[in-house]
Order: sequence, then C-alpha cells, then structure tokens
Amino acid sequence: MIITGDTYIGRTAARSSSEWHSAFGGASSERRRYQSYLACVLGNDSALGFDLVDAEGQAGEGYDVIEVRQCLDLSAVAGTAKVRICLRSGPFNSSPGIPGVSGYYPFGEYRFTLIRYGALRLGNRPRLSDLFELDCAQLFDARGVSITSDSLLLLNVRGHGTSGSIQLVSRSLGLRLLKSYPTIYST
Repeated sequence: MIITGDTYIGRTAARSSSEWHSAFGGASSERRRYQSYLACVLGNDSALGFDLVDAEGQAGEGYDVIEVRQCLDLSAVAGTAKVRICLRSGPFNSSPGIPGVSGYYPFGEYRFTLIRYGALRLGNRPRLSDLFELDCAQLFDARGVSITSDSLLLLNVRGHGTSGSIQLVSRSLGLRLLKSYPTIYST
C-alpha cells in the first residue's frame, strides 16, 4: 500500500515518492494490505497504490484496502490534478505461475472495496471521475494480459448514514448496479 503526494492522515503528514513502497515505512507485507486511519485528506497529485492479488479474496486479504473511520476529505483536489489510484497485480501472489490477479478473467464481474469511509467530503466535484484517475500500467489478469482502465469503474457506494465505500468494479457490473440501484451507487 502506498500513499503519496500531499496527504494528511490523522495528525501525521505523509510525503513520499511514487515508488511502490509503504509511505509509513517498516510495515510488513501483511500489515500493508489493510490500513486504518482516523481521517484522511487527499490533495493535488496524491496517489494511492493498491495491490490486487486475488479476485475472489476479501478486502485486506485478497487485496489492499484503506479504512478511514471518520472523514475522507477530497475537497482539496483540483480539476487538473486528480488523485491517482495506482493498481498493480500484487507481489504477494500465493499461487506460483499466475502472473496477474488470481481468478480475474475477461468478461467476469468483479468488485474490490478499495476505501471504506465514515464520511465523505467531495467539495464542489460530486463525481468520483472528477477526482480520481485509474493507473493500470502494472495490472494484469490471471493470464498475464493487461487490464485496461476503461474496463473498470470506480463507484461510490452509500452505506448507512454518512458512511460508505469506494469500490473498483468491472465495467459490466458497474453499469448494471448504476442502472438498478441509482440511490446507492454513483460514479
């Protein structure tokens, strides 16, 4: 899990390079898969890195997840400097010989909860696509074929009260959820 750019987490400010490493140093590979914070403010040119290992795994086990117990604040993100979500096939692959995300195949429907939040502050940009961009340069399916960003969607899933999550879903599943449940799912 990496977090780069102008990012403020709880009371600690993190500033690091865009390499694949933990911005908080020294965390074991197991701890990096699940990060929990009190609050998180993402600003211009921030980046979040997620390792996706297993399409059938749970958040924190099959792929990285960030939990923000209070407020995920995206109001400081400017129009031209979106937050990058850097996705890569995880190095923690427990299945030798599988070059990408285990169990991920074309035309399948997949869902990964990347961020859980207690409250979300979007500022004057209500759509996730105005705030985030997907970087899939290091993301491959179970056959080793590149997964492109246009085959994926980011959805804001409203929970109870102000809580919710930001999920990465396959495009076909995302479009179906948006059409069927417009009060719960949004882009």
